[in-house]
Order: sequence, then C-alpha cells, then structure tokens
Amino acid sequence: MTQQTLAPGHQATDHEAEDRPIREIERQSEQNLWACYQCGRCTADCPFSLTPSLAVRLLQLGQLDEARKLATTWDCASCYSCQTGCPKGVSPARLMKALRALDGGQAPAVFTRPADLLGRNGDPLPLQPAARPRWAPRARLAAWTRRMRAHALASMPRAFPLMSAIAPLSNRMMRLPGARQLAHLVLGVHRDRQLPKFAAQSFPAWFARHQPLGDGRRGAVILFHDEFMDYNYPQTGIAVTEILERAGYRVELFRGVCCGRPMISKGFEDGASVCAVKNVPILHEAASQGVYIVGCEPSCLLTLRDEYLHLVPQGLEAQARVVASQAFLIDEFLVMLHAKGELKLTFRPADTLRPVLFHGHCHQKAFADATKSVQLLELAGYDVEFLNAACCGMAGLHGFEKRHFEASRAACERSVLPAVRSRPDADLVIMGVSCRQQIEQFAARPVRHLVEAVRDAIA
Repeated sequence: MTQQTLAPGHQATDHEAEDRPIREIERQSEQNLWACYQCGRCTADCPFSLTPSLAVRLLQLGQLDEARKLATTWDCASCYSCQTGCPKGVSPARLMKALRALDGGQAPAVFTRPADLLGRNGDPLPLQPAARPRWAPRARLAAWTRRMRAHALASMPRAFPLMSAIAPLSNRMMRLPGARQLAHLVLGVHRDRQLPKFAAQSFPAWFARHQPLGDGRRGAVILFHDEFMDYNYPQTGIAVTEILERAGYRVELFRGVCCGRPMISKGFEDGASVCAVKNVPILHEAASQGVYIVGCEPSCLLTLRDEYLHLVPQGLEAQARVVASQAFLIDEFLVMLHAKGELKLTFRPADTLRPVLFHGHCHQKAFADATKSVQLLELAGYDVEFLNAACCGMAGLHGFEKRHFEASRAACERSVLPAVRSRPDADLVIMGVSCRQQIEQFAARPVRHLVEAVRDAIA
C-alpha cells in the first residue's frame, strides 16, 4: 500500500485517521498487508504454537487495538519461521514487530488470547468494549515491570566484560543457592534456565596476545564479533580467526559497540538505532575500500544487512547499504572463496571425521542460506545431515524469560530434540549461540559452532 499525503488545508476524515497507524506499520515493516490471503501457513509453521495469521487478519480489518492486545503479538520470538514458509513472502513477524513499536514497545496491561477473538468458524468475533481491569494501578504496575525487565535483559551484555574479568568467581556466584531464584524474581529469567558460563580469558584478550598463523597476504577482514563470542564462547572466535588466517587474511576485530540485536529483540528500536548510528560509519570506512565484514552469529551479522538499513537516519542510508553489501556470514564467505578457486585450505581425510548433524539458525534460513553451511561442512570432508527443523525455541533472549520458558522447551521438543536423539553417532553443529545453549541444556550433549568443526578438519 502506498503512503498518501494530504493536500494543504485538507482535514483528515475519521477513516483516514484510523487507517494511518496501519499504513505506518506497513511502512516500518516494509510489508504489503494485503498480500496475505489467510492461508494459515504461518500459524501452522509457528514453532511456538502462536497465531500470527490472526494478528495479520486483525490488522487487515483495522482492529488495531485488538491486534495490540493479542498475546501472539507480544509472545512472538521473531524467529521468522512464519516468513520462511509464507507462499506470498509476507512476514507476520515484521508486522508484529512494527505493531509493538507503535507505542514505544509498551505492552498493554491486559492480553487477549486467540480463543477470545475467534468464532466457531475461525472468523474474528465482533468487537466488544474492552474489559476494564479490576484494579488499574496493578495492571499498569505489571506492564511497567515487564518493560523494565525487558530493558534489563536487553542491556545485560554490557555486564559481560566485568563478569568475564572476575571469572571463575562470577560463575560460582551464579551457582550460589538462591541466585537463580533472584534472577527469576528480579530479571524474569526462569529458574530452570542454565546461564552460560563466563570465560576467564576473553576472546579479545586472546586475540591481543596471539601470533597470526599466516602472513595476511590477501589483505584485511573485519571480524564482526559478538558479546557471547567474546566472553562466553571464545573458542568460536579463536576457531574463525585461525581459519581466516590460514586462508591468507589478516583478521582485524571490529572496534564499535554492540550491534543492537538485544535491543531489537525486546522492542527498543531507539536504543538499537543509537548502536547503528555509531557502528555504520566505522564499518563504512573499511567496507568502502572493499574490505569484507565477516561474522559467525547470524542474528548479529544479519542485523547489518537488514535492520541497519532502517535504523539509521537518512544521511547514513547510503553508508549502511555499502556496509550491507560487504557483510557476510562465515559460511557464505568461505563458500564464495571456494567457488572462485581462492580457498586454499587442506582438510584431513574424510574417514577420520565423525558424521555431523547440522542445525541452521532461523535468521540464517530467513535472510541468508543455511545450505551454505552444509556445503562448507561437506567441503571440509564431513558426512552431513541437515536438520531442517523449525526454531529450536530459544530465539535469543526469548527462551530465557520465565513467561516463555515452557513454550521454548516445547518448541525444542517438537522439532529439534527428536532428531538429535535419533543420531547419537553424529556430532552436533550449529551456527547460532542460542541454538547451542538450547540444545546443550535439553539434549545434554556437546555442541560445536560451524567454525570449530571446520577448523578441527583442517590438516
């Protein structure tokens, strides 16, 4: 739907005033709301058993308030499984994200469940006046508490450098009696969720001291590293550095701030925009000279190719497009080099490697190509089975929250865990840190990142 402007002196009609928020949602999400013909594929594909098709239908009917109150709108993890399977290319996740952002990410005091809006034939029921909470201050307090918890979770990576600096003390503190209960009550992190341990030696500390494995003859590559790589899983950063150096590149760490993905996931678009405005000029300086930007975490790297194009002000849009054109996931980058005949790596004999079960990241499936990871593993000599399942259920911060924990576990049990149990002979390989945390907790098996598997296969 195209955006219309009013002529000078024109007074907006009631219909135009009601339609304006819907048009704003379409503009922010870059979706054609009317391309959806309610086939229900997105609801059938939703790993969390939500009703994204109902949220879209309410928007089509102009029932903005009911769409905002719909529990699905706020329980959506933005895994983009709905977008991946839509035959018309519509993304209900993007529409709901734009809907949540309308009032600054402020959740309503009262949620509506799908059963309250649908008749026996599945059509939306006529709207009734919204029920007033028995005690409005309590409802407002609950909404404020949810927002503060969301902001605290989104800001949590800022504490990672300190927690890593005092490790292993920080890890012992998290295991103290009552620590999980405190996180449950204050931050809304479920008491049964295993928190990732902090590494005593961070990846940036290792990188500053390491001796490069190559001469860097092919020039520089910017490694777009993330907080989990830096402070929880430095082995991922070490592995990708060694691969790139052996491939002839000089690895340089990105010196900006967090990509803003945690803020985006909790609906704080303004905070994410601040990150984008700081990072884009730094990245553009290298990207404009043809330097590649390579990342291992799909949700972080793909932020450069997707959200940054919309988060920066108009004056930085051209720079953001240049950055996006030079940003690659590590599997995309290495497969591209191989296709050009420029990947000079020697791998061990295939019969010395264990078979691999690979689980792709949801954002990787929606905005990139997870089969590139399979191609890279096969190139390294692995016998690979692609676990083409829906979201593992973690979806970043989503699976940590107590209100989503059971749905997160159920989503993993429906799609990922049965396949994992069926292959006790295979090593488990992933691309996303969320997938790693989820599978390690519920399958109780070791998991490696793609780059660790590739590095281990190099002769």
